[in-house]
Amino acid sequence: MGKRRKRSNNPKGQRIVNARETQNSLIHLLEKTGAKDSVLAHSSARQILAVSRKHRLSLPNSAKILLCRKCATPFAHGLNVRTRIKHGKKIVTCLNCNNIRRYG
Repeated sequence: MGKRRKRSNNPKGQRIVNARETQNSLIHLLEKTGAKDSVLAHSSARQILAVSRKHRLSLPNSAKILLCRKCATPFAHGLNVRTRIKHGKKIVTCLNCNNIRRYG
């Protein structure tokens, strides 16, 4: 016989609320550290993406401009990211993985 899974005490709605709170706290930590502590910033960027993928949540708009979705590197403007404006669109290029994001 197969194993039966126990039902979680944490219903889906509460799980999503907890995931959103975790996202927001990690985003605040990422904004606060910036380029001062690169290890902490890199770790929080990876965790934001991991929480978002695990709970199938989209990234908040404030987080989309703070990190690269492909390599999970926090953006430090002038060091590892290039920002251009072309035809009224903002084009952000990660210099670590050459990923290009366009914001209209």
